[in-house]
Amino acid sequence: MRTGLPSVPLGRVRGIGVGAHWSTIVAVLVMAQVVAVSVLPRTAPGHPASAYWVAGVLAALVFMLSLLAHELAHALTAQRFGITVTRIDLWLLGGVSRLSSPPRAPRAEFLIAVAGPATSVVVGVLAGAAGTVLAAWGAPALVVSPVLWLAVTNGVLAVFNLVPAAPLDGGRVLAAAVWWRTGDERRGTAVAAVAGKAFGLVLAAAGLAQVFAGAVSGLWLVLLGAYLVVSGAAEQSAGEVRHRLGGLLVRDVMTADPMIAPGWWTVRSFLRGLVSGPHRRVFPVVSFDGTVLGVVSLAELARVDDPLTTRISDACRALPDVPVASPEEPLLDLLARTPLGRDRDVVLVLRGPNLAGVVGPEDVAWALELSRSVPIEHHEVTS
Repeated sequence: MRTGLPSVPLGRVRGIGVGAHWSTIVAVLVMAQVVAVSVLPRTAPGHPASAYWVAGVLAALVFMLSLLAHELAHALTAQRFGITVTRIDLWLLGGVSRLSSPPRAPRAEFLIAVAGPATSVVVGVLAGAAGTVLAAWGAPALVVSPVLWLAVTNGVLAVFNLVPAAPLDGGRVLAAAVWWRTGDERRGTAVAAVAGKAFGLVLAAAGLAQVFAGAVSGLWLVLLGAYLVVSGAAEQSAGEVRHRLGGLLVRDVMTADPMIAPGWWTVRSFLRGLVSGPHRRVFPVVSFDGTVLGVVSLAELARVDDPLTTRISDACRALPDVPVASPEEPLLDLLARTPLGRDRDVVLVLRGPNLAGVVGPEDVAWALELSRSVPIEHHEVTS
């Protein structure tokens, strides 16, 4: 599954940042509880609860490593197709791979999707073989049972992820198949998204039935079903966005020659110089010689303690902490690496060292609105 979540960085693998969302702790505790309370007392009786919990926590942590291997398989396969993977995050309901851009061919979509479940199958087989060998060697059940649990859990993970419903891996396989069959990526995404929402509703209904029957564990099915419904709708919306904005370059939607904030001005002088009327809330900041320094928002200027003497250059968010783009960069690539969802989000568009324009949420919204009625054409820039 792919989404966006804030996380704690854990390191890097092949240039890919790896992190864990705080909800990963909940996942580990829940799995440890299942192993310690439900599995081991049946398969390895006669041990104290503390031993079960130690084994359960270790099994849960190893499972999270296998989940990371699942996501790394997606990421490394994507890299083989020239897609940059910015990071991998673990969270409550699984793993998240952040790709800089979607696959550009159904074959790439298919292979990236199946890489994860295939890895889970391999891990499950290896764990099953290891458990069998350990049992044959006479290892205690307290050791063998968690290993066999890992084998079964990875098998279940692979099978569940192959359900043809977005955003599961099987949904991406379905989307790739429809895309290959029809030549229409948009149709493939829509079919997988509808399947995802339907499957999510089924899971949520099954979970509610369990809850009403007295099984509190049904809440997990409700949570997972709700996630699939919301994610399926998001997949469909994202597919529409890709269809409408596909082929556009940054220069097609950017605001050229935006109002700038002179870095050598004081905050008070700049604010007093703003005329009434609609304008952006975020301004590019340039030096006296025209060098681009960064950006500053009205909200940031309003928080300056001493606007009378503080210069704009001292209050701005300076490069390289501000995202930049080239006028010739595909718009979808920019949106994949730099989501624009807040008023203070803005991308500086640079042509060499010079400011060519800016792209903010309102520019993307304008492009989407316009694309509903008329196609947006590329604007050739010769200067």
